[in-house]
Amino acid sequence: MDRRQFLATAPLAGLAATGASVPAFAQSGSAATGQVPAVQRVAIGDVTVTCLNDGSLHIGPDALIGIDAAGYEELMREHFRDPETFPSAVNAFAIQSGDETILVDAGTADAMGPSLGKLPQNLSAAGIDPASVTKLLATHLHPDHVAGALSDGGAMFPNAELVVHETERDFWSDEGNFSGAGEMVQNFAALARNVLSAYGDRIVTFSGEEEVAPGVTSMPLPGHTPGHSGFMVASGDSQLLIWADIVHVTPIQFARPDVAIGFDADPEQAVATRQQILDRVVADRMTVAGSHIGFPGVVNVAAEGDGYRMVPAEWTYTL
Repeated sequence: MDRRQFLATAPLAGLAATGASVPAFAQSGSAATGQVPAVQRVAIGDVTVTCLNDGSLHIGPDALIGIDAAGYEELMREHFRDPETFPSAVNAFAIQSGDETILVDAGTADAMGPSLGKLPQNLSAAGIDPASVTKLLATHLHPDHVAGALSDGGAMFPNAELVVHETERDFWSDEGNFSGAGEMVQNFAALARNVLSAYGDRIVTFSGEEEVAPGVTSMPLPGHTPGHSGFMVASGDSQLLIWADIVHVTPIQFARPDVAIGFDADPEQAVATRQQILDRVVADRMTVAGSHIGFPGVVNVAAEGDGYRMVPAEWTYTL
């Protein structure tokens, strides 16, 4: 055996010498196909936040406001991403604190195509029974966040309170807000009303920065929708801001926070909110979790030029 062969096998030889078992894949040289479940846990003080992926969708330049196809492609290429296929993640987050199992958003179910709807299998992989969820915190009532709250027309989470900003509830409940709207928006509104109906007397609303669960405080972030909200998770000296849809396409909107998306109810307000919260996150060196940040969706943010850049958050090795 030459030196290169020895160095390649030395770590496994060391395992054998100590009596430790050698993983089967290392013995056979074979590799599993597909991905492991998209579940990752993050420690926030004494609280565990479990990142759960529902899948991904492509958002191209035609869906954005304030950037053309050439500018979109340039930024994608700068970030080593394919502008034709870049996948924007759809994530949800479970917060386990004391006796509470709190789910932030519920994914898409079958509402948005085959690349999505994976939250139920990832909940199962995380060992979370839908019946054990005590609160479902809705960042807003778009289908990629709450379609998965339904099952056969009823509540997917039969014992959970649905916690939502009162302005968000009122906006989607009023059919008059959508008279003359296009088919897609009408469908969004109908689904939101179905979710509200399914949870009925288990709906709890908030209006400002309020403690909505132990260690979890709401943070209104309007613009994307009238009641679009984030949730701050805090324990001891640690905190995590789950900021929902502050960004949808990370290579674009971190570098160019002035770029809005066509799904914004008020694009100007959405841009202003994004700029404000990015400034605060940078100043406070805050860790954030995003609904559309590549899984697991947890990052830090640094200022860069006229925009910002993502910095991978520290991995939690032990819980």
